[in-house]
Amino acid sequence: MIENLTIRNAETSDAEKILLLVKQVMNESPFFPRTSDEFNLTIAQEEDYIKNTALFLVAESNGKIIGSTTLDRSSLSKLNHTVSFGITILKAYSGQGVGSLLMKKIIEWAEANKVEKIDLEVFEDNTPAISLYKKFGFVEEGRKRKAIKTNNGYTDIILMARFSSDLYSVK
Repeated sequence: MIENLTIRNAETSDAEKILLLVKQVMNESPFFPRTSDEFNLTIAQEEDYIKNTALFLVAESNGKIIGSTTLDRSSLSKLNHTVSFGITILKAYSGQGVGSLLMKKIIEWAEANKVEKIDLEVFEDNTPAISLYKKFGFVEEGRKRKAIKTNNGYTDIILMARFSSDLYSVK
């Protein structure tokens, strides 16, 4: 059980801690398309991202940011019914319910804001993440074949989505 776990909206004052979180997770996990060396956002850029993202949540334990999630919504009228989703959790806190708590908050926000579809991309071999997404009603929509090249070969990116309950059912 994670001590004093809270989920809250990110604030611009969190920018530096969030950047450090993302870099650490990139170093711990092979499931990012870029390396931590290629992740070069400045604090000011992260502050802007926090301000301009539809939803940006952090998971915090005893004052330490241990995870985050974002929903990006297009300003284009033909795409505004969808959001793109991303989640980051430190390895030490993985598998302890943080992802599920963040997912519940995301879905609550999406429903309250009349989002019809939540999109995401996930590495095909990231089975814990895929299991989490399926648990919350995400379905596979397609694949980007050999999208990621590693030292060990290629990895597909799976495109997944969750549709609002009042939208058509996916087959």
